[in-house]
Amino acid sequence: MILSQDANLRKTFDWIIYKYDVLGRPIYTGIVKSNNSRIGMQNQILGGAVLEGRDNTPLTANGMPYYYTNMNWGLNTLLSVTYYDSYPQQYGFNPPVPSSIMGQTVLTDTPTTDGKSTKGLPVLSLVKNIEDDGWTKTYTYYDRKGRVIGAHSINHLGGYSKTELLLDFAGMIQQSKVLHKRLATDPEKVITQTFTYDHQNRLLVHKHQIDSNPEEILVQNEYNELSQLKNKKLGGTNPSQPLQSIDYTYNIRGWNTKINDPSNLNGKLFGYEMKYSSPVNSNVAPGKFSGIITEVDWKNASEDILKRYNYSYDGLSRLKDAVYSEPNATVPFNNYYNEHLTYDLGGNIKTLKRNAFPVNGSTATQADDLVYDYTGNQLTKVTENALNDSGYEGGNNLITYDQNGNMKDMLDKGIKSIQYNYLNLSTEYTVQQSDGFGLTLNSRMNYLYRADGTKLRKTYSSAPPRGSTTTRITDYLDGFQYTYNEGGGICLECRTESAFEQQAYRNASFVFPGNPTPEWKLDFVSTAAGYYSFTENRYIYQYIDHLGNARVSFAKNSEGAPEIIDTNNYYPFGLNHISNSFSNSGFGSFYSYKYNGKELQETGLFDYGWRQYMPDLGRWNGIDQLAEAYTSTSPFAYVANNPVLMRDPDGRWMDDSGHITDTSGQTYGFLGASFKPKYATNFLGINPGDGGGGSGKVDYSLLDGLRSEWEKRGIYSTISKNGYLTYWMAGEEGDANTSEEMVANMFKIADGLQNSLIDNSFNWIQGNPIKVSQFAGMIQAGSTVAEKGLSNWNGASNITKSRIFAEIISTKLPFSAKALGTASTVLKGLGTTVGIVGLTNTAYQYSQGKISGTRAVVDGLMGVAGFFPATAWVSVGYFAITALYETYGNDGKPLF
Repeated sequence: MILSQDANLRKTFDWIIYKYDVLGRPIYTGIVKSNNSRIGMQNQILGGAVLEGRDNTPLTANGMPYYYTNMNWGLNTLLSVTYYDSYPQQYGFNPPVPSSIMGQTVLTDTPTTDGKSTKGLPVLSLVKNIEDDGWTKTYTYYDRKGRVIGAHSINHLGGYSKTELLLDFAGMIQQSKVLHKRLATDPEKVITQTFTYDHQNRLLVHKHQIDSNPEEILVQNEYNELSQLKNKKLGGTNPSQPLQSIDYTYNIRGWNTKINDPSNLNGKLFGYEMKYSSPVNSNVAPGKFSGIITEVDWKNASEDILKRYNYSYDGLSRLKDAVYSEPNATVPFNNYYNEHLTYDLGGNIKTLKRNAFPVNGSTATQADDLVYDYTGNQLTKVTENALNDSGYEGGNNLITYDQNGNMKDMLDKGIKSIQYNYLNLSTEYTVQQSDGFGLTLNSRMNYLYRADGTKLRKTYSSAPPRGSTTTRITDYLDGFQYTYNEGGGICLECRTESAFEQQAYRNASFVFPGNPTPEWKLDFVSTAAGYYSFTENRYIYQYIDHLGNARVSFAKNSEGAPEIIDTNNYYPFGLNHISNSFSNSGFGSFYSYKYNGKELQETGLFDYGWRQYMPDLGRWNGIDQLAEAYTSTSPFAYVANNPVLMRDPDGRWMDDSGHITDTSGQTYGFLGASFKPKYATNFLGINPGDGGGGSGKVDYSLLDGLRSEWEKRGIYSTISKNGYLTYWMAGEEGDANTSEEMVANMFKIADGLQNSLIDNSFNWIQGNPIKVSQFAGMIQAGSTVAEKGLSNWNGASNITKSRIFAEIISTKLPFSAKALGTASTVLKGLGTTVGIVGLTNTAYQYSQGKISGTRAVVDGLMGVAGFFPATAWVSVGYFAITALYETYGNDGKPLF
């Protein structure tokens, strides 16, 4: 990709440009202005130079010289630069390249006697701030094996973070050291960490040291026979005297069932138990064998009350009900924190009812009774029918969006406007509230980002009706967090000081008159077990649940014993329990990292990195930038509306390889036309409200479950209609829509799905040569070859794969009369699949002008033949043999 433009950029005639060297490596990015059309830009690319190279004569943009050519497209803004092979010597800010790091020789751009150098490796990256012309410069250093052993990053303020790594032969980190300054004139902070492993390279002991302080034992790990974490000890300087010892329990399927024992804490600060198939309150929510969590018990020592949630789901595994209870309490607060949800056909929340601690009496208060209105997937209004100030604020105001799908305001919260940069990251919030006397309270939040999306600074200012303006600035620098507070305004009614949930959070961030002169303070740095607080000069440890939610934060008190300093109880979608007096908002400090371990903002939203999440509504503030990877649920929905099982790592659904990992550690593949894992379980619901969205949890590859049923003569049935293939398994024959014990699976062969089907089938063939030799394997291989052979004839990579398919089939598959004779019952089911594949590809190829009309007619007839048991083998054979001949005998060209 060379140029990209979205709807917002189109309004300002801006394009993001990506430049490459002759080896196809990205070397710099920027913004160019042009009112040319996309076709015009494409023609300009085809007619001009698109590759650049190193040059000793620099070009300069945004205050940064860059030593590359620019033969085409003058840059309006330079965003990033990457250097390879050799460290550029021309920059005045270059640090000296170390000759060794922790005793390991550093590779240079001068080849050694055995020819080793940094050639082919990235050595320096320059990344600009989006909102100003500050730059971050990062140098990377390697050992003689080409492994990273060091980095030197100069931040936009002039300070630095230097990282040094000591690796063993296998590449495991034995020791690391970080040397850090916010400003060049600041004193240097040094963090040293050491790691000890067992013979399987499993981490046993992790130690941490700040400057010359005593070394802290962060973690001591113990594993069971299956290499699952059995016990983890946290804190202390003596291995035999940790602050806490955490036990982990698993079921026979390897799913985590307990973190300590909530029914008997025995001196521990937190216990957590997850139940899947055998919940205690099965009458409230029946058990599931699919890995879905149906009941959770927890207890924290600060309250010493066993709490429970029971979860029920709809047919698409979306959370429907969360029922709260206190099973062992003398006066239980049952139903106090319930949530009930319904969904529309697009996977958007349609209604949400939420309970809270009673305002008076002993009956739970309905904090929220929300009705969501949509235009498409965009939430346009929330109607609050519960007449109280808890939970969602209400107001029934309209919500507007920009052309990229970013929410521009949220008047119900007093957010008058939200501004975004070209990465669709929110850069400014303008908030206006009214106090109890009708006076106006004005607040503003501004964010500073790097061009790679890294957040560098947040500035919050509040102007109360009386007193002076309060300003709170937070700097985020390589894991170190700094704060600056100025002003004496006491804004007791500023809801931004309690994340708009004053009933849920205690305010821990007021600035009172008489405080010392404002100054920058290093607040904390993250550790593997929590944080180190520089302001408190002690380690902060956290109990987190299976979703990464901070449940209990504790530290060592003056007597050397652990003390709880923060406790959080959550509704399923992330809102803190209302009337929870044990939780601090703590903006600018470690207290604000709560749900999923993400930072709570003054607006009540959680910052995930690429998007901000609204826990009171269970939705994102903008569209997923990876939304095109899935189309069957709303791109605004949070983790397909199953927040009990899954978490979002950074505001984007999938990771870099196109997968999402649930809390059990299982990774799912994605289909081009559906986000469903492998294949869709109950892809479309039977009843209104059950539609698009949700997923089943299965272990088979695409169609592998159906193949398995064939092999063991299991029960299945298929229906094809409107281009969909639907099949049922594991139940009785008949109308599967009314058989609850059956599993319905459905997929559509659509343009965006074809390549995923091809690749999944290709991987299946490669990994299952024995099964391929069976007839079921022949069917799958044959349909794969047919699909591959009839699509994208001129694509070199596709032809290459077709050759591989042909080789596998010709060497692995016995096309014998006996095999075909025994196939009739199997073909009854799979002929539909081959028919759909053949017809879909035929229509596509003919519409693209890649096959003749005669060929289209013949292919169409063969595709139709696949729908009938008696002729299905003809369809399979025709497409497979045609693909083989055209691949080998006709150089990938159509036969006729």
